Amino acid sequence: MHLNAHPHSSWAEVYDLAYEQSFGEFYRQLTDVTVQVIAERAHPPARIVDFGAGTGRLSIPLAELGFDVVAVDPCAEMLNQLEQKKQRGAIRTVCSKMEDFSSNEQFDVALCVFTVLLYLLDDESLTKALTAAHSSLKSGGILLLDIPSKAIFHGHSTNDHLIERSVSVTNQAGNIFNYREELTVKNPNGEGAKYQDNFLIRYWPHEHVTKILQEVGFDLDADLSDRFSAAGSHYHILRKTDHFDRADAAATRGD
Repeated sequence: MHLNAHPHSSWAEVYDLAYEQSFGEFYRQLTDVTVQVIAERAHPPARIVDFGAGTGRLSIPLAELGFDVVAVDPCAEMLNQLEQKKQRGAIRTVCSKMEDFSSNEQFDVALCVFTVLLYLLDDESLTKALTAAHSSLKSGGILLLDIPSKAIFHGHSTNDHLIERSVSVTNQAGNIFNYREELTVKNPNGEGAKYQDNFLIRYWPHEHVTKILQEVGFDLDADLSDRFSAAGSHYHILRKTDHFDRADAAATRGD
């Protein structure tokens, strides 16, 4: 089984088209609600780090609102699409895995949404990624995180006048799944460019992720799952708590 070096690299140039045609109004509404949630809790020019930024679905509208955005993604081809689309606002791009990210500046908000966690395949990567998110934030900074439910681990297909798309998700072992993408972008004659992708993803139980979040220094601030009910994921706002603050709070309680 051949796996691509970076998910989506082979079809980054048509990624936006594929998702717009596959999920349409839901895709746009998900973006709007996410931006609204962030704008309710932070105000420009607050600094935002967007992990798994892709082609800029969130980074671009947030920058246009006046936020100072760093877009982080391991796929250079996806970030190249972001660079071509951005028109105004402050966006800096960093080609890096979430677990390897480090910065001399600290952020007010970190984003890890739209199933970013499922690309982390083992406990070490998950812990390093959440630790990197914690380290990137100012004291009291917030992380918006989604934890995908197992219900989203299934295939789907789209066939319209613009694309023909088939996605299969098959279990390999335990909580590891294989994702396979077959995509044709049609020309007026009904034929066109073909794209393929193949990579592994992982289901992470909600309880396991929340345990590691607490261990690395996050406290639950709000459960927003109801606002994102159609997404098939748990959505949480976590707040950074420094280890000193946590120890001090425990001493105050007499723990």
